[in-house]
Amino acid sequence: FFFQAEDGIRDYKVTGVQTCALPIYSTWEILGKPVNQISPEEAEEMTRRAYAAAYHWQRAEGSTPANSARADWLLSRVWVVRGEGAQAMNYARRCMATCEAASLVDFDLAYAHEALARAHACLGKAPEAKLHKDKAARVPIADSEDKEVVECDLASEPWFGLS
Repeated sequence: FFFQAEDGIRDYKVTGVQTCALPIYSTWEILGKPVNQISPEEAEEMTRRAYAAAYHWQRAEGSTPANSARADWLLSRVWVVRGEGAQAMNYARRCMATCEAASLVDFDLAYAHEALARAHACLGKAPEAKLHKDKAARVPIADSEDKEVVECDLASEPWFGLS
């Protein structure tokens, strides 16, 4: 993988799934900023990084349906931040479909609902957004740290005026 050499990782034991973490983490360098502080150039770079992550997760050795769902979630979140509800909805639906087909629950199911909620909010569909945001908050999550991450994300913007 070119990300390994480009980012200085030369350990032969690094797996394909671990390599995928590099573009994901670099996507968060931008995605983690307040929306109004992301320049058009950064928005484009964030999008390219998210697609790079999805590409690598799809082809990585050891990739699972959870990796696919998380890649679609990341793409949905990027498009929400860019204010492109239709694109966000496409990936949110793919994320949920993967969760349903692979019987993913817990953290992944919560984030599938969160993606649908944000995409609906971005499209101005408040009732649907509220429904999925509430569902995301009610998904049982076994790991307390994962539950805290989900709760923090549900409390963070952008929600496009949804309370």
